[in-house]
Parts: sequence; C-alpha cells; structure tokens
Amino acid sequence: MLITNPQGHALVVTPAKQDAPWMLPGGLVAQGESPLDAARREVREELNLDLGERIRELAAVEWVAATHPGRRDRLVFVFAGPQLRPVEEENIILQHDEIAFWRWTPVGDLIFQYPRIAARIVPWLHQPSTTSYRETRKPEGTS
Repeated sequence: MLITNPQGHALVVTPAKQDAPWMLPGGLVAQGESPLDAARREVREELNLDLGERIRELAAVEWVAATHPGRRDRLVFVFAGPQLRPVEEENIILQHDEIAFWRWTPVGDLIFQYPRIAARIVPWLHQPSTTSYRETRKPEGTS
C-alpha cells in the first residue's frame, strides 16, 4: 500500500523479523481474498489504520521470479492509498509481532536507499491514475 503524507513522503515499515528490509505496508493474500481486500486488512492489522474506500486505485503490478528453489514466482500489487492527515498518524499502532518500526521517507531517498520500492511507486507518483507493470527476474547464472 502506498500511503503518503502532505509533504509527499511515503510510509515505509520494517518487519519484526531479523534483518528484514524496509518496505511498503502490506502482506499476503489469504485464500478467497482479493488483493484489494488483503491490502486493506494488512494495513488495518499492521498499522491500525482503517483506510476503507480511501484506497484510490491500483498503482503497480510486479511479477517477481522465485529466488530460491522450492519457492514460487509471485505477483506484487501496489494500491494507492490516501494522503494521511497528521491526526491520523497519531492513530498508528504497530502490530509488534509483524512490524518493528514505521517512518516517513522522502521519495527521493527511496530511489537511492530502496530502489525496489521506488521502482514500484515512482511511476504512479509522477503520473497518478496510471498503473505500471514490471517484471523482476533472477540475475543470469543464479539458480
């Protein structure tokens, strides 16, 4: 889920597991659940934010090749959430068994620090109401 603030920063989280990278809030789709419903549920569970109908549209889809034997390729859906008002920020309560920290990150910093996140969201930030599609494959010579 892409959530921004009035300054144009993106909300990123780091999972509670050791050495996990910063990422956008979200998670896995449960059986019988739509990607949009999963995004709403995950943000509600992880951050205590009920965005309901304020999720505007699909910002990006990325096909990610499996990186380890026995794992599956996956699809990543990024939905454009709302611009969070400062009063709503006060309602953020982390689900500490899943999320260790959250913070606002300027989009320019994402490009250098977290290029994978930036690749998913920058096209939408530059041209809202469009959906981008990417494919991320394993580097040649890896198994």
